Amino acid sequence: MNTELTVRGVRFNVVRLGPAAQREEVDPYAEYRRTVVFIHGLIMDNLSSFYYTLAPGVARTTDTVLFDLRGHGLTERPVDGYRIEDGVDDLFAILDALDVDAPVYLVGNSYGGTIALAAALRRPARVAGMALIEAHPAFEGWAAEMIEDLSDLVSGFESDSVREYLEKAPRGVRRMAAACKDLLTDSSMSDDLLASEPTTPEKLASLSCPTLLLYGENSDVLDRAYMLEDSIPDSVLRVIDGCSHALLMENPRDVGRHVQEWLDEQAQHASLAAESGGLDRRTA
Repeated sequence: MNTELTVRGVRFNVVRLGPAAQREEVDPYAEYRRTVVFIHGLIMDNLSSFYYTLAPGVARTTDTVLFDLRGHGLTERPVDGYRIEDGVDDLFAILDALDVDAPVYLVGNSYGGTIALAAALRRPARVAGMALIEAHPAFEGWAAEMIEDLSDLVSGFESDSVREYLEKAPRGVRRMAAACKDLLTDSSMSDDLLASEPTTPEKLASLSCPTLLLYGENSDVLDRAYMLEDSIPDSVLRVIDGCSHALLMENPRDVGRHVQEWLDEQAQHASLAAESGGLDRRTA
C-alpha cells in the first residue's frame, strides 16, 4: 500500500507491505514477527533500493514499512530539518501515524544505518533489533567527511563527461542527480549534518538490541564494521566477498538471505522466550 503521510510538517511518501501469500508450510513463528522498517541511504538513494531488493521477500512473512527520507524520492523537500536527530524524529512520527507502537526491527543501508543507530540510542524501547548494511556510525568528524564527499560528487556533475551521461540517463537518474545538487546547495543539509550529535563507542556499548552487520570485503568503510562489532555487545558481523560499499546493489541475494535468516532467528528467540515465560505473547 502506497500512501502519503504528513508528519512534523512534511509530506512523506510511505509504502506499507505485508504477508501477501501463504507459504507452503505454516510459519510457526508468525505471531512473534515484529514490523520491519527499511531506511535508505543519503542523497543518491530512495526507498526503491529496498522495494526492488529486500522488502518483497521480507513482506511475505512480516509487516514491512518503507519510506523516502525527507528531501528524497517522492517525499517533500523542505529547506531544513536534516540533522540525524530530525531523521530519528521523522521515523518515529511515521510509525506513530501508522499506529505501529510495538518495538520494530530497523534495516538501514549506509546513512539509513546512521539513523537506525541514533534511533536505537534515543528510543531503545522502540527498537527490537537492527540489520545495518554498510552503516556509517556518526563518530566525531563523520559529518565533515560526508559533506566533503557529497560536495565532490556535486562538483563532478559539472564535468563534460557527467553532463553528457546525465543527458542520456533515465529520468529517475536525472531526477536523483538534481535532488542531490538541490539538497547540498539549496537546503541546510550540510549545516544540519555538522550540527548533529556525534556518537561514541561508549554510547554504542549501551545498546542491548541484537544487531546484524553486513559489509562488503572491498568496502571503503569496512573499518566501521569492526568498530561497531567491538562496540555493540549483541552484534554479529558478516563480510560478503567481492563487494564494495554498494553491497545492497551488488549482491542483493546474499544480503537478503542474511537479513531473512537473522529475522527468522529473532522470531525463534522470541518464541522460546515466550514459552519459558520470559516474554508477553501479546507483545512478542
